[in-house]
Amino acid sequence: MRLLSLKFKLLLFSVFLSHSSHLLSQNELEPSCATTTSKEFIDYYNSIKDQINGFDKDFSQKKSSKTKGSKNTLNYIPIKAHIVRLSNGSSGLNEANLNDAIANLNDIYSSAFMNFYLYEEINFIDNDQLCHFKKGNEKSLIEANYVPNAINIYFIDYIENLSGDSVCGYTEEKNNVIVMKSSCSINDSSLAHEMGHFFSLIHTHGASNTKQTTEFVDGSNCDTDGDGICDTPADPTLSYDNVDSSCNYKGNETDAHGDVFNPDTDNIMSYSRKSCRSHFSEEQFSRMYSYYKFIADRFANDYSDIDVQIDKLSDAKIYPNPVSNGKIFIKTALIESAIHFQVTNFQGQMLSKGIISNGEIDVNHLASGSYLLMLENDDSKVIKKFIK
Repeated sequence: MRLLSLKFKLLLFSVFLSHSSHLLSQNELEPSCATTTSKEFIDYYNSIKDQINGFDKDFSQKKSSKTKGSKNTLNYIPIKAHIVRLSNGSSGLNEANLNDAIANLNDIYSSAFMNFYLYEEINFIDNDQLCHFKKGNEKSLIEANYVPNAINIYFIDYIENLSGDSVCGYTEEKNNVIVMKSSCSINDSSLAHEMGHFFSLIHTHGASNTKQTTEFVDGSNCDTDGDGICDTPADPTLSYDNVDSSCNYKGNETDAHGDVFNPDTDNIMSYSRKSCRSHFSEEQFSRMYSYYKFIADRFANDYSDIDVQIDKLSDAKIYPNPVSNGKIFIKTALIESAIHFQVTNFQGQMLSKGIISNGEIDVNHLASGSYLLMLENDDSKVIKKFIK
């Protein structure tokens, strides 16, 4: 009897381990990006390189001035959020997760002097037929649900590529469109990855997702092959299989010269594990900034560029965020000095202003939504985003 009991317990344990392993595998093997970089786009980008070189220099100057504590300008970019739900209004990405996804984008893209904001209200698309979406059917999605002069992001429960495989998302840059699987939009790297494509970045393994990169490990052809960026190492196409759970590269592939690849497993534009991808390189930031400047007239200018002083007030923290109990609390080393504040919406309309008293601001009168808080004293100014 004891033997049977022991065997039964071992069987249960085996099933538990198998199930846990399956769940872990599902989480780690989240579907990949379905964006393809066409020869047409590569030729187009190469044709405008000379025109955007000046923006590269502008980016370098901004980075230099940031380290010296001078003013820099944030470029505010509108996102029109479309959330696809079932016809009865259930399912779909919730607003809290959407706000978190935008906040994460802004944390990452601040190094490119970019800040994204939600343009007008969220557009909810309640249609059973669109909840399982196949790439290539964009016309059915955007025909009645599209806003010009903004990046239109469609959050959908399930997306498949042309082969019928589940994917996290893809970008159609020429149409100002990104299509995102809802669950992937909150993994901290997939939405940033697709936004990278929108602003001209290529996968670190190059334009092809099926052939090994022609970029050499020694970097001698880094400006023409791979992703065309020289501070991202040659990448043989990273995956769950050749990157371990500690984000170490386990592969032994070699380039055409016989040199072993040593890729960056943390780069957001790679196919590394989603949990590993955490940064862009400096040249990737520069390229995105320059491309944005080149196409900036595509976007609505609802909020003018903001000069932000990178100095004493930059350490200011606001909490809780999202707001609770109608109050924002400010933590900064300058809290004893007179700090003026202004609360505005993203259209630049001032909703309240005053002097901070006791380290707190009453925002109980504001409706639910996203806002900008400007803090300013005699020496500096900083802009913070908060959600109520």
